[in-house]
Amino acid sequence: MGTITRVTTTLLKQGARGVSRSGGHRAPTRVLPQVAHHSTKAPSPSQIASETRARNNSLDLMSDIMDAMDRRDGGNNAATPRIKPDVPLSRRENFAFDAIQPGYGTSKSAIDKHGKLQPAGDSVTTSASDHVDGEKSIKAKTPYTSFSGPPVGVDGTATGPLVDNPLYGKDRIVTNPAKDPKSGVVLDQFDIQRDLRTSTRPGFDETAVLRSEPRPQPLWQPTPEERAIMPQVGVDPEKPSFTFRERAMVNSARDKEYLVKGTIHEFDFFQGQPDGSLKPLSKQDVIDEARKKS
Repeated sequence: MGTITRVTTTLLKQGARGVSRSGGHRAPTRVLPQVAHHSTKAPSPSQIASETRARNNSLDLMSDIMDAMDRRDGGNNAATPRIKPDVPLSRRENFAFDAIQPGYGTSKSAIDKHGKLQPAGDSVTTSASDHVDGEKSIKAKTPYTSFSGPPVGVDGTATGPLVDNPLYGKDRIVTNPAKDPKSGVVLDQFDIQRDLRTSTRPGFDETAVLRSEPRPQPLWQPTPEERAIMPQVGVDPEKPSFTFRERAMVNSARDKEYLVKGTIHEFDFFQGQPDGSLKPLSKQDVIDEARKKS
């Protein structure tokens, strides 16, 4: 079949991303006669979830085939640096300079005394699924920092409002990966959701419970907002219980999550004020704040 070029594989992947975002399919080579449907009844959330799962399974299979063909031809695409999205990403924080979350004892990303945002760890084996699932033992190892961003469809061209929920913290960190050449790989929702769907993480398909609760731990139950999101990621909202995998898929989609790997050198910091407003701090101000904590 010959060597697959970078351009060919990129076009295939862009096609896969386009299908996943639009929900449509390219017309088949042979167009079959259309059967008339007289029912005007809208599909149920369960039906939408089922259709989404089927579509995602096809996309995951397509990606597996492309990856296998790339490895056969030398793995050139895997070695090519990813293009970082040119889009502002937002992170809310209450303890931006604390590497341990007060009250929980959980490791987290924090701004160091040099004014750089450092992830909790540098494990090369921690996956996006591990990070999003959020098990406490993983938190100290993860090389990723979570951000929220515009709706899926980035690749340097996304527009739309930031997901910026003040409930997540009074301070705000904003970074643009394209303007930070030293930062690591950036995963968007396409990457994260695929990793969540295909992960073989042990226990990922067990019934999700609230890990932070004392035993017996109650089942995790989604909010109405989260139930509305479920069909979009292929989860049936009418189920009585959900797996850790499904919970992670819903939580990540809810936040329109992006993961930035490694040290983040360039970002803007906004300090929350008592009245709820945000005061921008200079780089030196951020360094001074960080040194107070060290």
